[in-house]
This record gives sequence, structure tokens and C-alpha cells, in this order.
Amino acid sequence: MLCSSISHYTVIDELRSALQPANNEIVITGTGSFSVRVVTVDLPRLRLQQIDETLARIWHIQMAHSQVTIGFSACPGPSMRCQGVVLGPDDLALFSAAQPAWHAISGPSQFAIISLPEDILTKLGVALVGQPLIPPDTMTAQVPPRWMERLRSMHATAIHLAERSPELIADPDAIRGLEASLTEAMIVCLTSGRMRTDTASQRRRTLIIKRLHELEEAHRDRTLYLTEICKAIGVSQRTLTDICQDVLGVSPRRYLFLRRLHLVRRELRESVPGRGKITEIATKYGFWELGRFSVSYRALFGESPSETLQSAARGPELHTESPFALPAHLMAASPKLNRAVNRQRSFLSA
Repeated sequence: MLCSSISHYTVIDELRSALQPANNEIVITGTGSFSVRVVTVDLPRLRLQQIDETLARIWHIQMAHSQVTIGFSACPGPSMRCQGVVLGPDDLALFSAAQPAWHAISGPSQFAIISLPEDILTKLGVALVGQPLIPPDTMTAQVPPRWMERLRSMHATAIHLAERSPELIADPDAIRGLEASLTEAMIVCLTSGRMRTDTASQRRRTLIIKRLHELEEAHRDRTLYLTEICKAIGVSQRTLTDICQDVLGVSPRRYLFLRRLHLVRRELRESVPGRGKITEIATKYGFWELGRFSVSYRALFGESPSETLQSAARGPELHTESPFALPAHLMAASPKLNRAVNRQRSFLSA
């Protein structure tokens, strides 16, 4: 079914349910008020999303079975990392169900996504370039600038239509040409790009981060010290710190601290307000210095633990926006975009 939506999230758990991967975890590493805007366009074969984020974050992605996602920067912004590889403006990341992946951003950004079933990607490859496209693992690719710009422009056109003319997105006949152009641009990028498959070093880094994640899961109720983490994982402190900085963009100590704060917030939002509830939940996750905990919590989430607890009874903080114009900074980042939007809109209206 053809449809589009524009939603705004101020709670991480509600954002998680809106994103394409079946299992994902988001850890905010920046401080301040969390706000994310998601535009989603569902076409017959493709699902398009644009995620406008206000804070730095780490995203642990586990794709659903037989699903493939292509991600790239929608406009110039802060650095992005995928499996420790810094993504440039002409790079894209390819996520599959083969293994979990870590995607990190260092500040406010716009992230573009195209998702589709793996079997459809295979068939499209055969139809358009004469060979199946079967992603063996998580990869990144450096794409020739002109092809990357075309894909970015076509994706932005679809997002713009969802914002300004959602009735066109709902018209199967009108949208057929747009999806065909998007599909062709995507396949050209995948076949012309220089693929960077995961190296042995990258796989080792991913395994170490996975072990760190599992260790934290098993010891949520107390602080883990760097020496015991390194002993349990079997790496030196310097190696673990370097790997966390490369893959996650933060130190291991900072990552574990932030993740525990997120777990506290999740439980507070699921709890019924009551006396001593904050102390009970905070100490459950290893926060014994409650004054310092409250200061750190407010700095990260922009509200006190008691405000989070009180908001639990108010329900999800999500709303659908009214359509509005494409953001000025995105138009400025791509001078050709305005002309592309106008041409596509004229085509769809004909």
C-alpha cells in the first residue's frame, strides 16, 4: 500500500519502533533535549525514510531477516561512522541481516534510508545490470559523486513530495516513475561504487564491541570498571579504548555510563509514580550517588528523573506534523535539488 507519514519523537523507545530494522538500540551520546523527525514513504518495492536528528548518538542495528537497508547522509553535516569506517559525503552504508552493525553520528544530522527485501534487490540487479546483487555482509561503498548526488536528489524529491503533496504519494500510477528512477539510481550506486567489505580487523573490532555489549547486559546493576572489562574480554585498556572510539565515537567508560542512564530512563517511563521509585530504579542500575546521578541525567535528557517518571502517565510523546516546505539548509546544500523537485512534481502531476 502506498502511503507516507511525518512523525516527531522526543522519546527514544518510540523512535526505535518506527525505524525499519526489527531489532535496534539507540544510545544518545550528546547532551540536551532529544528530538527526531522521521519522514517515511512506503512504495510498492521500497521504503524510504529520512531521519532528522538533533543529538549525537550510537545506533546498534540488527536487520530483520531478508531485509536490506542502504543508508547515506542526506546533506552535509557532522561525521558518521559505520563499523568504525568514517563515511564521506559520497559514501553509503549497506546493512543486511548477516550481522549486527554499529552506526554513529557526532552531532545533528539528516540520515537517508532506502530499505527493501533482499530477494527484490537480487531481482533488480539481474533486471538492470544482468547480475544478482546479494550483499554478503555489512559493507560501505564509495560512490562516484555524480551517481551519489543523483540518488540523494531522487530520495530528497520523494521526501519533499511526502511533506508537500502526500496525495501524490498515494497515487499508484503517479508514483511509478519516481520509484523506477530511485531504483535505477540505487542500483547504479551499488554497482559503480568501490565496495569496502569488512576486513579481519573490522570483524575483530565488531566482536570486541559485541562482547562489551554482552558484558554490560549481564552486569546492569553495577558499575563495570575498565580493568575487569579488559580482563573479561581479553584485550588491553588501550586496545579497548581505541576500538570504542573508532566504532562508537566514545570511550568504553562513557558508553557504559550512558547506556545505563538510558536503561534507567526506559524503566522510569514504564513505571507507575510512587515514593522511592527513582531511588529504587537508579540503584538497580548501579547509580548509588543519587545527586551526581540526577545532574548527569538532566544533562543528558534535558529533564529530571522525576519529570520522566511523571510523564509515564501521559502516554507516548509523538505527533504527526502538517506538511511543510523542504528545509532551507538542505536546499542550500544541494543547488540542483530545487530544479529536481520541480521537474519531478511536474511529471507526477501530468
